Amino acid sequence: MDPKILRKEAITSALIADVWTVWTTIDGITSFLAPKANLKLEDQGPYEIFFDPEAPLGFRGTEGCKILGVDSMKTLSVEWKAPPQFPNVRRQKTRVDIHFERVEALAKVSVAHSGWQWGEEWDEAYEFFDHAWDLDLARMQQRFSSGPIDWRKPYVPAWLGARAQRIRDHIPVETH
Repeated sequence: MDPKILRKEAITSALIADVWTVWTTIDGITSFLAPKANLKLEDQGPYEIFFDPEAPLGFRGTEGCKILGVDSMKTLSVEWKAPPQFPNVRRQKTRVDIHFERVEALAKVSVAHSGWQWGEEWDEAYEFFDHAWDLDLARMQQRFSSGPIDWRKPYVPAWLGARAQRIRDHIPVETH
């Protein structure tokens, strides 16, 4: 049993079929989650999200991650990697289960991020993702209300405040 699971959820007025599409297609993922992606919606298909496509190979995002399971319009389970600033955590993949549920005319997306281990770097990565998933779900909602995210100037919700600098697009922010 994994007692350490990061859980987030969001409700959007989009149709559940549209919400499913943004999580399961390259055009969908690049409209809200990251500027580039490589995915194929099938068991063991790639689920590679490139948060920093210009970084060296191996530092772009979730390279090498795969789809672990698909239950159309209900659940998408994928492997996940921490960003490069967490090298020990990044070497070991975690798991993200994304659940889709129709709630009257709305669609609810629930994220359960598991596979966490114990230790200082793992705790820091957990805290990072606690904020990053808030940003990702806010961008999903923004995508449905205002259109695809412009990756030259990505949307950051005002309520994210000072945290946005630390988690900007899942990559470290240069301070010098």
